[in-house]
Amino acid sequence: MDPAEEQRVLEEKVGKALDEARAKLDTALDSLSKGGAESEKKVWWAEEAAEYSSLLYSLTYGLEDEDPPVPVRKRNAEPIPLVKESSESLRHATELRGKSSLEGYHNLRTAVYKLRQAHHILEKAGSKKR
Repeated sequence: MDPAEEQRVLEEKVGKALDEARAKLDTALDSLSKGGAESEKKVWWAEEAAEYSSLLYSLTYGLEDEDPPVPVRKRNAEPIPLVKESSESLRHATELRGKSSLEGYHNLRTAVYKLRQAHHILEKAGSKKR
């Protein structure tokens, strides 16, 4: 396979991974807004899908050595706003993919971080209920 075709295949896989992350994130947000019992698991699935798309993104655009800054952690953050913010970051990452892959990657990593934070909050809340 020549390098141009390999790049095209990788970009196609990134697109599919981003679509899957978007779908799982939307499902998680819907579950959170309805107060579903499976919210923690759905946020985790969205986090994992975003993490996978981040890996593919970095490999596709040669950003393996890039280490974006971690967003400032908010005290007393709530899961729903965090998931909404990650949704916005994921949307930006998808839009910037063809224009500025580095900026898109930074947005994607922000989405992953915020989903991870939301999952951690939900996990802590779930363990207190038990």
